[in-house]
Amino acid sequence: MKYFANRMAEKLTSGRNLFDPAERYRVGLIESWASMAGNLFLALLKLIFGLLTNSIALIADAVHSTSDIFSSLVVFIGFIMSKKKADPEHPHGHGRTEYLAGLIIALMLIGAGAAFLYTSYSRLAGDVFATPSIGAIIAIVIAILLKEYLYYFSARLGMLIKSETLAGDAWHHRTDSLSSGLVLIALAGNFFGLRALDAYTGFAVALFIIYTGVALARRSCSSLLGSAPSEELYNGVIRCAREVDGVIDTHNLEIHDYGSWKAVTIHIVINCQLNLEEAHEIAHRVEDCISREFHCNAVVHVDPCE
Repeated sequence: MKYFANRMAEKLTSGRNLFDPAERYRVGLIESWASMAGNLFLALLKLIFGLLTNSIALIADAVHSTSDIFSSLVVFIGFIMSKKKADPEHPHGHGRTEYLAGLIIALMLIGAGAAFLYTSYSRLAGDVFATPSIGAIIAIVIAILLKEYLYYFSARLGMLIKSETLAGDAWHHRTDSLSSGLVLIALAGNFFGLRALDAYTGFAVALFIIYTGVALARRSCSSLLGSAPSEELYNGVIRCAREVDGVIDTHNLEIHDYGSWKAVTIHIVINCQLNLEEAHEIAHRVEDCISREFHCNAVVHVDPCE
């Protein structure tokens, strides 16, 4: 799976400037559409076999796959909103809409998980169990294989364009693959007379859904509140500034994340013997370097050394 997924991702990006916002937008849409199509197919597959076999674990897993459609939709909305221009009420754009949508989806996930906890308990109390089915097991195996493919595909694209959003969507695919593995164990157990295993696995899948929802809510809230930039981005901005001739040192770096748009402020230290025009030229080159490499709005303050 990993080999074929990586090959496809690299084929889609080969020979293209992935630092170009237009290219990042194209890659983001490709990933989100592929994820939504894959999740829709799997949700229908699991739901059909879940209803046919009366498996609460499989039906719960179908809901998990459905929720992943919305998480991929968040990716789609995030990249669409990143192209919307700033306005007087939103001077830094509308990129954080992605985080707000993510929070809503997280709350929906937690609610769905709680509902399936109750349903699993009702199954145990009422002695209602799933019907063993080779077809359902085959459906879950297909789901695991496709989810692993989507995981490696999304993760590779996220790495290529340095997008934490795509990396997050990739992990949604991986969590769905793991939860499907739990369902596979439950359905296989029915062939050995372990009928209650379905309901118990329903508990496990429901708790996994709730865990995923809580984790997504924490990340969304952290981003809405203005979380710290990644170490890679922080060090990259400093490296870019210090590579400009005339820059002695840097300090007071601030990076504000607005989704696809970032605002960067940094202080540079230069030789105090330089005149104002020379200092302005160095600051301008630093701004150009940071803006060009990280596609953000960079503001540079000049501090002469003593």
